[in-house]
Amino acid sequence: MTTSESSERLLLTLWVGSLWAIGYLAVPMAFINLNDVQLAASFAGKLFFAVHVLGIGCAIVLLLSKVIQFQSAIFQNWRFLVLLLMLGLSLFFVGYLQPEVTAIRQLEWKTDSALVEQFDQLHSLSENVYLVLSLLGLALVLSKDKSKVDINNGAK
Repeated sequence: MTTSESSERLLLTLWVGSLWAIGYLAVPMAFINLNDVQLAASFAGKLFFAVHVLGIGCAIVLLLSKVIQFQSAIFQNWRFLVLLLMLGLSLFFVGYLQPEVTAIRQLEWKTDSALVEQFDQLHSLSENVYLVLSLLGLALVLSKDKSKVDINNGAK
C-alpha cells in the first residue's frame, strides 16, 4: 500500500468512522441519557455540524488527491464521483438543512402545525441524507481504486 493509499484510508476512516460513531452511537445515547430533550437536540446539532465540517475538510483533501492521481481521467473514477456527491451532501446539510432546523427550533414551533410539519420534513430529509452519506462512506471504505499501472508487471 502506497503512502497515498494509506493517507486516503486514514482520512476515510476518520470521516466515515465519525459519521457512524456520531450518528448511530453518540446522538442516540444523548437522547437516551440526557433528561432534557432540548439539551439533547442542541448537543446532537453541534455533533452533526462538527462531523459535517470534518467531512468537508476530508472530502476536499481526498478530492484534490484524486485530481492529482487521475488528472484528465478524473470523472471516470467512481470514487471521485462518490466523494464529490458526499461533499455536496455535507455542504447541503451544513448550508441549508441545519440552519433551517435551527431557525425553526428557535421559534415557538411546537404550537404551530405548519412549523411542526416543516420541522418534521426537514428532520426526515436530514436523516435520509445522513444515511446516504453513511452508506456511500462505507462503500468507499470497503473498496479501493484500481491502479492505473501495476508496477510489478506493467499491466493495467
